[in-house]
Amino acid sequence: MFSKVDGRWGITSFGLKVIGILLMVVDHIHEMFYYVGIPTAFTMIGRVVAPIFLFLAAEGYYYTHSKFGYLRNLLVGFWITSMMELVLQLYLPNPHIVLINSIFGTLFLSLSLMWIVDGLSHPKQNTKMFMFALGALLILIVASLGIFALMSLNDMTLLRTYMIFVPSFLTVEGGLPFMLLGVLFHWTRGNTKIQALVMLLFGLSTLLYVHDGITWMTIFAAPFIYFYNGEQGKKSKWFFYVFYPTHIAILYIAATLLFPK
Repeated sequence: MFSKVDGRWGITSFGLKVIGILLMVVDHIHEMFYYVGIPTAFTMIGRVVAPIFLFLAAEGYYYTHSKFGYLRNLLVGFWITSMMELVLQLYLPNPHIVLINSIFGTLFLSLSLMWIVDGLSHPKQNTKMFMFALGALLILIVASLGIFALMSLNDMTLLRTYMIFVPSFLTVEGGLPFMLLGVLFHWTRGNTKIQALVMLLFGLSTLLYVHDGITWMTIFAAPFIYFYNGEQGKKSKWFFYVFYPTHIAILYIAATLLFPK
């Protein structure tokens, strides 16, 4: 989890992932058990989770041998998690819990935006990539705005089905701001001081448009980012893909069976 690089101790990529996973579980314990008295402090702690995973996604985007493969895995993870959440709520309903979020959708859209921005940045050097990126951007916009068209039909089943298969910046966890945060991590990659500053400014900026009293606490992800040392650490490529939907299912089932009312 920790290693020494150039005489300075820091956190490896694996270490950040472990920290993110542990704090995510704490956050989701509040989400599933808030109605039986789990304190708000649990979800306050969890505000750092999404920024940490967006930071790691930007690192993964840089190092991956296949950006298409990376995006595919995230999209499949989004589909699996979304379908699992739908099935759980159909066959084991809990009036206190609404399962609608999946970090996979946010990561997928953020990485897609990184790819699009890279493609649009050098139109003369790579015309094909520019046209591909422009087309991908239009698809993302149309796919997201398609939600409004479905809402006008007043068919909740159709709308929910659409949301299961099509991640949208209007519905994914954190929305467009988190997608852009991932792009900022991508642009500033290699300088953890600047990235930590980006995180601080982002967290403070949420005070202007989010009034829940806790979203600004994303600023506390800044120290973790600052002490990242660029080392991978232990490999665990598929662990998160399996753990994420599994832990949501376990916590939801436990909350529903133990505290049904």
